[in-house]
Amino acid sequence: MLDVMRRNAQSWMVKVLFAAIVVVFVFWGIGSFTDDRSDTLAVVNDQPLKLQDFVRTYESTAQAIREQNPEIDRDDLRAMQLRQQVFSQLINTTLLVQKAEELGLSVSREELQQAITSLPAFRDEDNIFDPQRYEMVLRSHQLTPARFEHDYRHNLLMDKIEKYVAMPARASKQEVREFFNYARSTAKIDYLLIEPQTFVEQVELQENMISEYYTENMDQFMQPEKISIAYIKLTPDALARTIEVSEEEIEAYYLSQPGQFTEPERLSARHILIAVDLNASPEEQQQAGEKIEQLQNRLKQGEDFADLAREYSDCPSADQGGDLGSFIRNQMVPAFEEAAFGLEPGQISEPVQTRFGWHLIKAEDYQDARTKDLDEVEDEIRNLIARDRAIDALGDYADDVLEILVTRGTLEEAADSLGLELRRTELFSMDQPPAGLGLSRQALQRLFDLDEGQTTEMPVMLDDGYFYAQKTDFREARVAPLEEVEQEIRSRLKRSEAEQLARKTAEEKMTEITEGSLSPEDLNLRTSEPFTRQGFIPELGMSRELASQAFAAEKNSWLPDVHLTDAGYVLARVADQAIPGEDEFQREKDQWMESHAEAQRQLIFSSFVSMLRNEAQIKLLRPEVLEY
Repeated sequence: MLDVMRRNAQSWMVKVLFAAIVVVFVFWGIGSFTDDRSDTLAVVNDQPLKLQDFVRTYESTAQAIREQNPEIDRDDLRAMQLRQQVFSQLINTTLLVQKAEELGLSVSREELQQAITSLPAFRDEDNIFDPQRYEMVLRSHQLTPARFEHDYRHNLLMDKIEKYVAMPARASKQEVREFFNYARSTAKIDYLLIEPQTFVEQVELQENMISEYYTENMDQFMQPEKISIAYIKLTPDALARTIEVSEEEIEAYYLSQPGQFTEPERLSARHILIAVDLNASPEEQQQAGEKIEQLQNRLKQGEDFADLAREYSDCPSADQGGDLGSFIRNQMVPAFEEAAFGLEPGQISEPVQTRFGWHLIKAEDYQDARTKDLDEVEDEIRNLIARDRAIDALGDYADDVLEILVTRGTLEEAADSLGLELRRTELFSMDQPPAGLGLSRQALQRLFDLDEGQTTEMPVMLDDGYFYAQKTDFREARVAPLEEVEQEIRSRLKRSEAEQLARKTAEEKMTEITEGSLSPEDLNLRTSEPFTRQGFIPELGMSRELASQAFAAEKNSWLPDVHLTDAGYVLARVADQAIPGEDEFQREKDQWMESHAEAQRQLIFSSFVSMLRNEAQIKLLRPEVLEY
């Protein structure tokens, strides 16, 4: 189709046809770029949920996630099923607003005014609401007072209905204590570990085993069809560099976000830890206390802190001379933090006791909390504003690329004309697409369906924009030759045989233990560190089944099964079981009571929302928008 149109690009008929294509994009498919469209994504109890509202909510949510977790990419967002989550939340919000109206809940003009005027961003140096600053801050975010007040009233209404629904929530001290005991109980096991890798050298393979495995499992060595593409991305990040932002706008944004550019106070420190459990015997507690006092005396006599930490500390930081790096408040346990932040640089603390044991802390460097100057964050703010504007420009760029493809030709010409980057991929398969693009299965299929050299005639939808692509290379599916996978097969077979030998050995020893022909003294058992019901066992890794059996069995009894863990096959007996003491509960009671009450409030509110959804009539009109 594009080839025909290129040959007749100057004719009035093609121009009319191009205009028709743009109209179709504006009102119908994935190419709906303009912000003035009125597409409806879904209908909730006869109330339309606009596609534009979904797109903007999705983009702002994705951006907030990226700002808090810069390492997250589009593949992660797809794995999180963020589109479905945002859609579900919009459904919930719509239902709650409808229910609030039914219950007569609302936010008055006075409530809204009081809430907005109390926001620090809109107050002057004398902490008084400043209408001029209010308007300036909103302008810097491309918001009108009407739009902001509508959204803020909506947020206040959501808070109000949540409090109304969750009002009956109460925390029972007995329930909290029982849950605390359950969550904080610990167990230890005596175990014998049989590691499969110790049997690898015993495994001998016959050459025919490799060829037979290859023949019987040929489908496992099928290399799929692969293609490569050249493409243009139309995303906020890609377009932001073309957006001009004035110094006045940057300054307005800076003034409107006083907390965004604040760095908290920070301390660099070292420590020496003498580990001792809070539930340890008085003798063990005394020994640990005496040891920390001896180290304190040696430090007073001038010995080097880092050297003593390397030799005596029970913390993993011992290898680095006890260096903990820098940290801010609320990153350490309270007693440690209070002592550490009370030190001057170079000063060493008195012994400090925490649930980990006894500590000596040396402060290395301290930095006061501060707000970054405007010149330090100017580029960051410029990028933020430019990116917001780029979101609005996506549709125009998409139309421009389409026009160039229709009337002049190649993707490369479109990139050059619009100042965009034309990127190219290596060969990739459907199951291993190019990293960072976040292509849906549907979008990948569109690319694989192209003829070699063909360009997409409609844009492909990404999580945060669109892209156009050209299929540049193609390789058919094939079975990898035996010589390419022989070493992999050899490793698989050896590993499998070694695992079978390890399991057989473990089961034989379990039988001997059960029959009484093998005593624990013959096994050279190890004792694990304490672990909780969550199932992570030091030295062995995660095994919820093993942990569950350890808490269910009686002390000194053997667990009935051989367990496969990350480290290997394990035979185990219960060495100890312990519940937390009253002192530990009292120290954390208030936190657990509030946490339990909050959990009850969330449960009540969640049940209420579920009830609304079960009773609601919800019709999804544009399911393709939620697909990846």
